[in-house]
Amino acid sequence: MVELQETPERLYHFTEAKYAFDDLRNRRLKIAQFNNLNDPFELRSGDLSDPIHKWAFDRFIEEMEPRFGLLCFSQRWNDVLQWSHYADHHRGVCLGFDVSEAVGKFGAVCYESKKKKFPEKLDESDTAFMWELLRTKYAGWEHENEWRVFIELKDGMWNECARRKLYFVDFGPELVLREVLLGAENSNKASEVRDAISGYAGADTVQVARIHLSPSTFELERHVVSSARVLHISPSDQH
Repeated sequence: MVELQETPERLYHFTEAKYAFDDLRNRRLKIAQFNNLNDPFELRSGDLSDPIHKWAFDRFIEEMEPRFGLLCFSQRWNDVLQWSHYADHHRGVCLGFDVSEAVGKFGAVCYESKKKKFPEKLDESDTAFMWELLRTKYAGWEHENEWRVFIELKDGMWNECARRKLYFVDFGPELVLREVLLGAENSNKASEVRDAISGYAGADTVQVARIHLSPSTFELERHVVSSARVLHISPSDQH
């Protein structure tokens, strides 16, 4: 079984700038659906070489796919690869959330170099092992330090561009916006962020920072341009 870990207080969500500002204006995050994930081995972390196991797993996914989606977060805001993969090559945004009130809902992804073996006896009514597979990924993704939460899909909104229904979860007590990090190649201003979150109940607690490349190491640095509770915009960020 996957060892349970205590949920971190702060988790981060990477996305493109246009989606980030839509999220900020609408106080919500889009829920990822099982059939729209980027890892081809996603959800297939079990050894499916036995036809019976493959049949059982496929039936489980068929049942869960229309009912559940997931939100994916990272413990790290400074992972260069995630900025490249998920935040439009550093032109995007990383949103930091306080999830301390969501006790027991977020699960850490378990990274494995080999696929998990199915139990010798698998009762169709016992889905614990199947759910364990849903939060297990190949070790090559370990740098992401991912945490995920599965959410029931309700009240979808038809999106003409995507040609499918999209599902969202609102910001709230279990998903409190605390940070907006603008990527190293992002062109948005801190004032645009403040405009986007104007009227948000926790707007005065949100810190806005701009990411910079370290001049001395292969690391990312964050420079605060708009502090929580008090708005301070650096001269360079006004242009």
